[in-house]
Amino acid sequence: MTPRERVMAVLTGNRPDRVPFTWKMPHERRGQIERELRSDGMALIWRCEVVNVERPNVETIRHEYREHGQPRVRETFRTPVGEISQVWAVGGGYGSQTLHEHPIRSPDDYAIAQFIIRDEVYTSNDDAYRRADQVMGDDGFVFGGWMPPSPIMVMLWEWLGPMQFAMHDVDHPELFESLYDLLLRRQLEQYRIAAQSSALVIHAAENLTADMIGHERFEKYCMPAYAAFADVLHTHGKLLAAHLDGELKPIVDFVGRSALDIVEAFSPAPDTKLELSDARRAWPDKIIWINFPSTVHPMPVHRIEDHTRRLLRQAGCGDRFLIGVTEDIPEGAWDISMPAIHRIVKDEGALPLS
Repeated sequence: MTPRERVMAVLTGNRPDRVPFTWKMPHERRGQIERELRSDGMALIWRCEVVNVERPNVETIRHEYREHGQPRVRETFRTPVGEISQVWAVGGGYGSQTLHEHPIRSPDDYAIAQFIIRDEVYTSNDDAYRRADQVMGDDGFVFGGWMPPSPIMVMLWEWLGPMQFAMHDVDHPELFESLYDLLLRRQLEQYRIAAQSSALVIHAAENLTADMIGHERFEKYCMPAYAAFADVLHTHGKLLAAHLDGELKPIVDFVGRSALDIVEAFSPAPDTKLELSDARRAWPDKIIWINFPSTVHPMPVHRIEDHTRRLLRQAGCGDRFLIGVTEDIPEGAWDISMPAIHRIVKDEGALPLS
């Protein structure tokens, strides 16, 4: 089977010849080793937006500066009803940046935030998706997304930040709930457009960890949102995937009862406390697309191979299961670890697994 055929077999409820091994690959890692892995059956994973988002009445002003010697970027959102801003801390690992100050810092900021959300205009980006899928060909698979995280996660990570999120949930519940309801309505509009796209899998950038959201909020907010999104997508034969790369053990049973079709980027032990075998028991009907644990990549080759075998043993018969690399690999490790993982999956990953 081709790399694409293996992935598609899992996604369509069929059994490929072996467990698919996939790499959501950064472009700078291209070269002889990557080419040999592709030629030998490793699948590339890309993603392409299926919904365009514009804010025609919001002006964004960027200002770069330094604070105590550290680079910062302030983005000011200027609207007809006022302005709010956010500050990015620049220069994290792998060139990442994190929100240092979130846009909503007081109750007065909610009106401006809601104007910005209501101002968003959504259009289809399906032409770009179909082009990306054509370019990919048999080498792999293209997700439809990133779609935004679920509304409660957008509030936590993008609008409020952990401290204001916790305080406003208690001190300003009406504002808190009204923002959630607005985000849910607007996201459903995006999912209706995504459902009409050519993508089989619509991929939400959930980036969720149970340590931050907790099982009560997950059940109250995340599960109903997943159900609403899945209802829209399933009507058009699409699958809902969520990028769940954090700690999931406290909510493992809730994830199992959710409407998600694919748990993508699940990072099993030793990166988290949840073993793959426990996840398989809790999520018998879900496609589990793991992230090969990042902490294993720098280990000696024999330990990488042993851990790959361990994952194959924990995967049951191997149905509805893919081994992926979705997170950044520690520098200086990928050219050793990726061939080692691929070698074991190819030699010992024939389905059904014994």
